[in-house]
Amino acid sequence: MKIAITTPTGNIGSWLVENLLHKGGHELLLLARDPAKVRKFTDRGAQVIKGDLNDPEYVTRATSGIDLLFWLTPPKFDAEDFRAYQARLGDIAAAAIRANRIPRVVNLSSIGAQHAAGNGPIAGLHAVEQKLNAAVRDVAGSICHLRPAAFFENFFMALGSIRADGAIYLPVPGDAKLAMIATRDIADVAARVITDPAWKGVQVRELYAGEYSHDQAARIIGEALGKPVKHVAVPPEAAQQALMQFGASEDTARTFVEMYQAIPKGLLRPEFPREKAVITPTTLDQFARAALAPALQA
Repeated sequence: MKIAITTPTGNIGSWLVENLLHKGGHELLLLARDPAKVRKFTDRGAQVIKGDLNDPEYVTRATSGIDLLFWLTPPKFDAEDFRAYQARLGDIAAAAIRANRIPRVVNLSSIGAQHAAGNGPIAGLHAVEQKLNAAVRDVAGSICHLRPAAFFENFFMALGSIRADGAIYLPVPGDAKLAMIATRDIADVAARVITDPAWKGVQVRELYAGEYSHDQAARIIGEALGKPVKHVAVPPEAAQQALMQFGASEDTARTFVEMYQAIPKGLLRPEFPREKAVITPTTLDQFARAALAPALQA
């Protein structure tokens, strides 16, 4: 099977390529801006096609003749209009599906993408889902939307405040629950779905390890790190300024703050009952001990 993979240098994409190379038996086309960053994969037989996902001609050319497209809409934190950026990439992917009559697509979306508004960038992924659904139907193809929960890896951004203050600062009430997951587990599920020929039509699969309140998450992380860690709810304005200091545009920062504010409103909850979800194996405690603790010590 000829598989095109977007974002092969990211947390999910790189684990996915590694997984598929290990399985063997597939021709992998990696869509990447910098071929040097995927040399460890091309040395093992993958092919890289250099270009930018924001270039529609490149995406259509790079996905010509493939059997399956793994599409991930990457964030662009300096985008002046974040939702417009997401919509453009959705249009580019949809155009490539139509032009090349791509028969199968696996799209990386998010839990909460059943909502068309009110949860920031997740609503943008809802729009991408709709664009890809229409394109797939036009070519009589099939698509599976993977909707993973919030990434455990997001806590890497809090290591500085954990080290300095023993605190995680977010504009979310401490008792607000959020489903979470490890990105490596997302890639493992994606690899299984990609290599499974049985599914057809338009499908949605939600992925998460468990749901944690932010107070609970801070306590679990603190126990894994061997030091007290607390969750501190901060005003939305403070969170927006912090995101802008990290390099986000004003619109992007505002969009992500809307996402945080959507958590206690229930707009980032799974759409389907737990028994219909893919429950992944890595817990927050395991992730904190295996990944956050070494990073904090380093």
